[in-house]
Amino acid sequence: MAAAYLDPNLNHTPNSSTKTHLGTGIERSPGAMERVLKVFHYFESNSEPTTWASIIRHGDATDVRGIIQKIVDSHKVKHVACYGFRLSHLRSEEVHWLHVDMGVSSVREKYELAHPPEE
Repeated sequence: MAAAYLDPNLNHTPNSSTKTHLGTGIERSPGAMERVLKVFHYFESNSEPTTWASIIRHGDATDVRGIIQKIVDSHKVKHVACYGFRLSHLRSEEVHWLHVDMGVSSVREKYELAHPPEE
């Protein structure tokens, strides 16, 4: 399982140096907005639970499927279609499973309005 949030302390500025390839196969041109998603992974097995974080760079055109693809690619995971993405708000304990075709910008618009960053 992985939990994710946009870390307000990470750089969310336009990229002016080189072109970037997103997980969805879309190439972005210089000056396009690049954001950073900090994803926390929680794995439980017969031994101790394991937790770590990954930094995922994405653009406005990235969808949830692209984020999942980047995460599983880094771990050489098979059967990518079996994975989902869950968004959880720690203070209210709200949980939302995100549709893979939903754009990250749509997720931000929909869920950040309900919980402003100062929460």
